[in-house]
Amino acid sequence: PVDADRERVIRAAGDGALRVVALSHTSLVSGAEAVLLRVLRAEGIAHGWSPDLKLPAGPRAAGVPVALARSVVAARRLRRAAAGADLVLANSILALPALRFARLRVPAAWLVHDVVHRRDWLAYLRVFGGGVDEAIAVSEAAAAPVREAGIPARVVRHGVPWPVDPAPARRDGVPIVGCTALLTSWKGQDVLLEAAARLRRRDVRVELVGGTFPKDAEYVQRLRGRAAEPDLAGRVSFLGHVDDVLARVRTWSIGVSASVDPEAGPLSILEYMSVGVPVVATAHGGSVEILDGAGLLVPPGDAGALAEAIERLLDDAALHRCCSEAGPRAIESGRFTEENFRRSVLATLRASAAR
Repeated sequence: PVDADRERVIRAAGDGALRVVALSHTSLVSGAEAVLLRVLRAEGIAHGWSPDLKLPAGPRAAGVPVALARSVVAARRLRRAAAGADLVLANSILALPALRFARLRVPAAWLVHDVVHRRDWLAYLRVFGGGVDEAIAVSEAAAAPVREAGIPARVVRHGVPWPVDPAPARRDGVPIVGCTALLTSWKGQDVLLEAAARLRRRDVRVELVGGTFPKDAEYVQRLRGRAAEPDLAGRVSFLGHVDDVLARVRTWSIGVSASVDPEAGPLSILEYMSVGVPVVATAHGGSVEILDGAGLLVPPGDAGALAEAIERLLDDAALHRCCSEAGPRAIESGRFTEENFRRSVLATLRASAAR
């Protein structure tokens, strides 16, 4: 069961007897945590608990001391868990204080899933990054600020399962524009709804796939309120968590990544590409590095530009087909497969442990 108040420390053996202790800042499972579990192969992994390392709700000035105190507790448990291990792998910037406080006797690596771009997070990285020996970033955009902080960083791009069944070449019925992302404000679903309201075509439906964390309840309420307004009423579906995401994506005409903050290496875009669904994505972070002709880029937060790109793909059959064919080609090249990502991460971890 998921426990929102404690963090999971995952210890795995296998793959050439590499002994890894993996530190996640939370026991809630979203994209980054799912990637970690796939890399380590979730079956049979033992886990231990320490305090949640996220900033608690409320004013930041009050929350930071609480988070640091929890990191001290986590550091003690991490140091014990790492006895006899080859390497420790942190899965979030929020786990870095625990790494720093633990003063580990084994190498420490950081799997970087975020683009550290805000000034406060850059300062945070400079203060606590000293506990990291090497970073594995999922894009050049994610690696750049880490290197600037003095941490060696290697890029290993995200991957998705391959091969997979493609979307049908012909899609009958009303056009569907979909987005798979956690319902949280920086993912930009509110921008997508504004774009949908501006479309000249009134037959386009929007499907939002993704769960939500308790802290985002107000944002989700705003999304539902906007979707109920007359210009969108009846055209927006909130599907929540979907077990077979690709099956749903195959029914879409366009997949959207509307994030207003840069994403390191959005898996949603790779999923759209893998089944041949054209993409519209915001032009920052790792999205720019992976799209590879499979869709269109728009400025972040620009509902008008997003609406225009959606209409271009819906109205131009040749462009739609070109983008649809480019996606699977990029995945098939091997650069964006889940197995390639896993092998590359484990090879990097073995090299770090050997050094």
